[in-house]
Amino acid sequence: MLYIDTSVLLVYTLTQTVEKDRYPATEALFARLTAGALSGATSFYALHEVHVFAIDNAPDFPTGAAFGKTALETILALPLQILPFVSRTEGRLHARRFTALRDSSDVPHAIAASVYQCEAIVAYDDHFRAISHLIPYKTPEDYLQ
Repeated sequence: MLYIDTSVLLVYTLTQTVEKDRYPATEALFARLTAGALSGATSFYALHEVHVFAIDNAPDFPTGAAFGKTALETILALPLQILPFVSRTEGRLHARRFTALRDSSDVPHAIAASVYQCEAIVAYDDHFRAISHLIPYKTPEDYLQ
């Protein structure tokens, strides 16, 4: 099972027009997931980040909330497992393994991928290279065939 990071979910749902170079590979990745050729998961944390991104990048709250809801509906329609948050205690214990991540907002993704034994983190956030010895870092382009 692949862990799909927020950066990939955003390209697929909210930033298609800005991320024109990345969108085809992302679309192909989700087509392979939908066809059952790959299995994937994301976390409640990633869903939250997508929704907050929509709100933060829209001209007003009702518009951003609507964009966020539409993005979440698109994601939830995909055949992805939605991984729950780990407890605070468990999160603190696992976070110790991921101190090499420069961006603390990446740690919950690494923890989810690790706890639920994902084979890789699929992202456009190259911060995950710092922990690729623990969980392989891939981009959607790595899954094109």
